[in-house]
Amino acid sequence: MFETFRSIRVNMVMAAVGCLALGIALLVIPDLFLQVACYVTGAVLIAYGVLSLLGCVREHRMNILTGFVNVVAIGVGIFIITQPKMISSILPIIFGLILLLDGILNLRHGIGLHRFGDPSGKTVLVLGIITVLFGAVILFHPYSTAKMTFRVIGIALVYSGLSDFLVIFRMNRANRTYENQKIIDVEARPVTDEEEDS
Repeated sequence: MFETFRSIRVNMVMAAVGCLALGIALLVIPDLFLQVACYVTGAVLIAYGVLSLLGCVREHRMNILTGFVNVVAIGVGIFIITQPKMISSILPIIFGLILLLDGILNLRHGIGLHRFGDPSGKTVLVLGIITVLFGAVILFHPYSTAKMTFRVIGIALVYSGLSDFLVIFRMNRANRTYENQKIIDVEARPVTDEEEDS
């Protein structure tokens, strides 16, 4: 359990920071955030498609698949910039799925802490359940306005980011306890007669 946690710890911290920042932005400036996000995402995709096409032409390595991917990237970029309302109808699904996955990951950590005997396992389990519920509500509950939808998503993302930091803190503490137990076990291992003779 702790080996897996150590390998994804940095990713968990980055995800928590991202959720917190996105949540605050959606709470404070939901309309402006959506507009800026669409323009930036669209511009990046267009720039990627155009630059890739120019690079392929300059280096004489154009093929059908590469050309198709680049043209699709440009088309999607233009679509995102020109159709922000349609994108706003898709984003709740994306954010809902992100929250569901984040909650399931926290549930897994909570179960692992509970098996390890850490009393904070129950707290982490509760946080995971709440995050899963937030994701389900955003996925399946329609709201009257896009602004209201994004504010609800913002609240859920802020909660998810804060709860992730708490889960990381609990997991770090349990990991230190586990490492200390391993050191004590090694130091307390009895020495056999054969080892003394050698």
